[in-house]
Amino acid sequence: MDMASRIAVAMVCVVPVLLVGCGSGGSPLAPDPSPDRPGADVATHEVGPLVVRTASPAGFVAQEIPTGGEVALVALHGSTIHYLASQAMLDRILFSYGGASPDIWVCDLDGSNRVQLTDNAADEGAPCWSPDGTMITFEREWPSQDYEIMLMNADGSGTQALTDNNKDDMHPSFGPVGRRIAFESYRDGNFEIYTMFRNGADQTNITNESAADRCPDWSPDLTDPRILFCSTRDEYPYYEIYDMNPDGSDVARRTTTPASDVSPEHGPDGNRMTFQYGQDVFVRGISYGTAYDFSASPGDQRAPSWSTDGRFICYASDTTATGDWELVLQETDEPYSKFALTHNSFMDRYPDLGGPTLQTDRVLIGPPGSDWGGNDPVWASAYAGIVAFGGDGYENLVRIGIGAAHVGSLQISPLSEAALNAERPAGVVVEATKIVNLREDAGRGREPTVWDLDALNLTAAVLYFDPATGKLVSVLALRDAPYPSAAGSPGAAVTERTDAGRLVVEGDFSAVFDSEGRKVAPDGASRVTLSGEGTVLESR
Repeated sequence: MDMASRIAVAMVCVVPVLLVGCGSGGSPLAPDPSPDRPGADVATHEVGPLVVRTASPAGFVAQEIPTGGEVALVALHGSTIHYLASQAMLDRILFSYGGASPDIWVCDLDGSNRVQLTDNAADEGAPCWSPDGTMITFEREWPSQDYEIMLMNADGSGTQALTDNNKDDMHPSFGPVGRRIAFESYRDGNFEIYTMFRNGADQTNITNESAADRCPDWSPDLTDPRILFCSTRDEYPYYEIYDMNPDGSDVARRTTTPASDVSPEHGPDGNRMTFQYGQDVFVRGISYGTAYDFSASPGDQRAPSWSTDGRFICYASDTTATGDWELVLQETDEPYSKFALTHNSFMDRYPDLGGPTLQTDRVLIGPPGSDWGGNDPVWASAYAGIVAFGGDGYENLVRIGIGAAHVGSLQISPLSEAALNAERPAGVVVEATKIVNLREDAGRGREPTVWDLDALNLTAAVLYFDPATGKLVSVLALRDAPYPSAAGSPGAAVTERTDAGRLVVEGDFSAVFDSEGRKVAPDGASRVTLSGEGTVLESR
């Protein structure tokens, strides 16, 4: 059974439970965002990785749409959707927060659910997750004393000191299996990189250099682990980045710049790194490529940390140069959107990402500004939508705009069982006495793609989805005729055939739209040729 089939089966198994058990369960959600409906019944449904809130506990349907590709499609309709959110296993963020005596805190990836883990008069920082998310190591300095390496449980309990001497031990980093910890120590009269077991035993100097060696970061690679660090050994007084084996052998220089490169951290693939150069955060392949300015912001950006899925880098930012450090989360893919996570009067520093939990990844339907960073969801409510799921969870949403007076006439049907052929797009027929528009999720913080259908007085349309991505790639508007289902079957108004790997669709179409919502046949067509992904190749 392929990935799409496994996901589709999971949807089918979930739906019957939802229809008889609405109104309970699911992750904690904000109050129902419908102030115009005081006292109305509200139902909470779980559909795969989605949490859905509808206006009524009755009538909601999660309907599987067959597809032979890598994604599963599910149509959601039957009750007004006022909240729809995608859930995913996302990192939590460890960080140091406070004034004269900062403590260790943790929060969700969007900055919510802040929890204080330590509370004392010491200066605590540089927290680091264990690979399994059960332990945290960090540095602690009591007033008038030196820094020591500490270890505690993920909930802040069971704190113990791993080092105990009269010189600074700082900046701990767990190894890839969590058995050993690398750290920097000044016990030899200069900073050296040490490693030890997680119980503090076998503390070993692995650099033994007269220069300063600092900021170790252990790679996630289990088969060929390396330790990144920064050192003044070649460019004193400036730091450059190096890496080495866990025993200190095979040292390789990785940067050559006219200023200091510090705070290196491996990306989750083990091949890339992020680091601080000057006042900005940079990203580069560890052994190849040109570094690029990732943060590119005014002020000072420090201590970058990569998310375990590679989608984000979190760093501390002082854009006002006032010393009021805040945490910023930034996407690693274009357009590199940034999200301010903290807004405090004291300093938020030393972020470290890990310890994933089930969290809200996207708010897709909900009040304006309710998605991460105050971004707008696709829309505030929906009478219907088609959601795509892949192996990593949520992939795409198309909101179907129906006039309020026409909701009862809505029908959503697979075009044909031929959709199970992975070499052709998945076709869906949407019918109603008035279809106003379609809106597709274009990504967090981006305006949705819109297919404006209002002027067509549309009663039926064929939607074709790319079977590999779940994206809506073409829309064929049927000229005002009786519903296709009224003619005997959803596909009665159109016919399909394959020709040399292409899909030929014939019918009476008032307009044909491409994947960007543009009319490619504004005067209509009777035959449309689509690629295997659903892209319009020809219409006439």
